[in-house]
Amino acid sequence: MVADLIQLFLIVLTLAFAILSIEVKDLFHAIIFFALMCISIGSMFWMLNAPYLAVFQLSIYAGAVVALFLVTITLTVRREREAK
Repeated sequence: MVADLIQLFLIVLTLAFAILSIEVKDLFHAIIFFALMCISIGSMFWMLNAPYLAVFQLSIYAGAVVALFLVTITLTVRREREAK
């Protein structure tokens, strides 16, 4: 019963973070919401007794992809400021 409520909460949280990552105008905040969405998906995998998928989700998506997005945004913003 408690596990079902936690899973329902994680589903709602994941949907909220997904919508926020699309609708937010600031790219940095969109990346943060994307990372939170990936973390909540990894938590759902862990609750479904799929630890391999949970670790994969957290290490690849929440770690590597978000780091690449942040580096890309940082370098793009820096070049735009230098061009002005």
